[in-house]
Amino acid sequence: MEGRIVLSKLIYKTTLIMISLIALIGCGKKEKNSKISDDTGNSKKFFIYNPQAEVKNFEFINDHNGVVVEWDFNKKEKEESQSATTNASWVTVNSDYLVRQRAKVRHSSVTKKMKSDEYFYLDIYNLANQKASKKEVNIWQKLVDYLGEDDFELIGYLSTLRKFESNDYAVLTVNSEKNYRYFLLNLKTLKIDGEKTKEELKENGRIALELDSNKAFSAGVKQFGNSFWKTDTYKGDINLKNNNPSAFNLFSKKDSFAYKVINSENGMITNGKELLDLESEFIPVGKSVYEDLYIPSKWSINGKDQKIVSYDEIQEYYNGEIEKRSLVS
Repeated sequence: MEGRIVLSKLIYKTTLIMISLIALIGCGKKEKNSKISDDTGNSKKFFIYNPQAEVKNFEFINDHNGVVVEWDFNKKEKEESQSATTNASWVTVNSDYLVRQRAKVRHSSVTKKMKSDEYFYLDIYNLANQKASKKEVNIWQKLVDYLGEDDFELIGYLSTLRKFESNDYAVLTVNSEKNYRYFLLNLKTLKIDGEKTKEELKENGRIALELDSNKAFSAGVKQFGNSFWKTDTYKGDINLKNNNPSAFNLFSKKDSFAYKVINSENGMITNGKELLDLESEFIPVGKSVYEDLYIPSKWSINGKDQKIVSYDEIQEYYNGEIEKRSLVS
């Protein structure tokens, strides 16, 4: 995530036909500090406003289990977005793709009846080439085309990119006709390849994503979801400085962030141990993530907070509760 990271999941509304209308209407509207007038004449701030951004530089770390990204934000949109409830995007990464939410919406979820000046995109960056080429996907339009006359509310998309039968997908979560449905957006073809049931989308190995060490806070790095970002107290005293000076210098730049590269294939996260090891890069020099790692009582087989000193112990003491919970929470 970038800017000030907040996990936000919303959707976009704007048809290709309406793009020209947006331009015309937008020119006639008075806009100040991201406040706009809706169809009733009421002035509202956007709930989410993610500024345009390009990948300026990126570098994989820890054998491709993490990536450091320097963003180049649109200055005008970044300034405008400051008055929104949140201007931070949800970013998900696997070994080939980085997917970034880019939305400008008034509410925390988006329906088929969005206003003409709202939108929701997923920007898909191909990390297989050094230029990180980008494709923009109008998610609202994709759903309108796919669902036809059906009404819908986009809840968001799942926190890991999924691989099924060698294809990479972002999984869109949609409430349609009072039922949750999960649509597979193919990251290569940019088409919706049908849908999966929540049973088919169960993901083993998620415990590795749910545990984190509090030591990162004392190093001025905050972990939120799949990302690592610098706080005002960051001074660069993290393990990454010694282990990978090039990536450290990139991470220390103003608009740089680090992300977990989560490999999820056919319902299993395959690099859980490596993702926990990655966290050690962003804690104080000389420290290990396992020095302050616990399985909380709700996920422990013995019903109490369990100290963990190795990845194997996670498998020994974890009770499997995370995999039982709903995809939508």
